[in-house]
Amino acid sequence: RPDLGRARLPVDRVFTMPGFGTIVTGTLLDGRLHIGDEIEFLPGGLRGRVRGLQTHKHKEDWAVPGSRTAVNVSGVDVEQVQRGEVLAHVGRYHPTRRIDVYFRLLPDASAPLRHSQEVKFFVGAAEVLARVRLLGVEELRPGEPGWLQLELVDPVTVVRGDRYILRRPSPGETLGGGVVVDPQPKGRHKRFDSGLLERLEALRQGTPADVLYQAALASGLAPWNDVVARSRLSGEQAQAARAELLAERQLVLLEADGLVAAAGVWQAESERARREVEQFHKTYPLRRGMPREELKSRLKLPPRLFAAAVKAWVSGGLLVESGSLVALADHRVRFTPAQQARVDALLVRFASAPFAPPSVKECLGEVGDEIYAALVEQGQLVQVSPEVVFHADAYADMLQRVRAHFAQHETLTLAELRDLLQTSRKYIQAFLEHLDAASITQRDGDARRMRKPRGA
Repeated sequence: RPDLGRARLPVDRVFTMPGFGTIVTGTLLDGRLHIGDEIEFLPGGLRGRVRGLQTHKHKEDWAVPGSRTAVNVSGVDVEQVQRGEVLAHVGRYHPTRRIDVYFRLLPDASAPLRHSQEVKFFVGAAEVLARVRLLGVEELRPGEPGWLQLELVDPVTVVRGDRYILRRPSPGETLGGGVVVDPQPKGRHKRFDSGLLERLEALRQGTPADVLYQAALASGLAPWNDVVARSRLSGEQAQAARAELLAERQLVLLEADGLVAAAGVWQAESERARREVEQFHKTYPLRRGMPREELKSRLKLPPRLFAAAVKAWVSGGLLVESGSLVALADHRVRFTPAQQARVDALLVRFASAPFAPPSVKECLGEVGDEIYAALVEQGQLVQVSPEVVFHADAYADMLQRVRAHFAQHETLTLAELRDLLQTSRKYIQAFLEHLDAASITQRDGDARRMRKPRGA
């Protein structure tokens, strides 16, 4: 058997020996086991460590795929392990309660196989009750092949390519068997979906590139290692298939050896992101962009996948990024004529008294929350406290005068700046506290000093 680097051993016997402890036996599949390996028993997740190995009654330091193997396991009691469980390296396999399979009903079966029929599912050393979901047909007659989705009562650990048998529970009868095609389908399939049947057939018979593409299609945006594990290709086959799919632009690589997506999946995710951001722009046309966290929440992507996707969308020109905001590349904040008239009237008030401008509350009353927020985002207004806001030109003038004062004096008091700008205390106090918070000045008693650069 090929060594795919993902060892698993379906347990068919469990016993104990004096001086050794728990021993399990089975046929080792898909990878090697070494003494000292950390392992787990699936589906339960009980962990232990390989203490000793025997193949064909000979002690070994490692066991190879295809060999009958006895594993002496430390850290696990014999009562904790059952026939039918799978011994595997930690984190390499994920149990499932739903699988897609190719099936052939035996020619001498006593009756057709019908949708929602209860069966016994045998795979490896496991025996589990299951419910049949027929795909593409109403029933299978004796001798006919077909596609099934099996809903399992208890979880099993299987991979693509595993052989299985179905039996009728009562009266007992062997119905037939087949091969596991997708051990981790995303959900319950629509029964009469021709596209689904084509994808399943590609997984069953396709070239390595076909198999890898279908695995990527079923995985969505996913880590490369997860897609390879789902395809059950060897590392060499997977790399060659990936190169072929990349050359044909059927696969998108988001991070080198990191995250991948089938081209169709990537296009769909990109379109979904575009629609979400576009809808945000329509709902809030005067906002510069949509918060990244809100987009992540709407797309329901894990942080790593979302960060890689945004990076690709930005580099591809779909989105632009500004701090914690994202926007469509062609988005521009534009006021309607009526809104612009209100903005112009407000800005006249700022120009008439640049150092004693309207308060934040007055601005909100005059133009509304959204227009005011847009003026701040655009940099036309600079809010220095919950109550005080300045026009950007006045703010720049005030800052320049403060710097000029410090060029000739070591300290600056509130009264000095108030007299310099010919305004009232409330504006100057808010402005100076803002400079303190921005690390431009620092308070020294009743005065301010220019904050020294770090290391100076």
